[in-house]
Amino acid sequence: MDTTAFSGQKFDALAAHASQGENIFFLRMGKERFGELMGMETFVRVQDATGAAVPENDLFAGLR
Repeated sequence: MDTTAFSGQKFDALAAHASQGENIFFLRMGKERFGELMGMETFVRVQDATGAAVPENDLFAGLR
């Protein structure tokens, strides 16, 4: 799924936590490059109780 619109928030969240020091590589690349590289995510539907169509284009499909 395209998560590019949230890449700035993801970057800021990573930067805000001292416990993420091992992820300093991602912080050093800067927000723009981070967004380019981390803008797509894969999720696996383990169980379906919604009956939503597949493939989804919305992580919350069927939950509204």
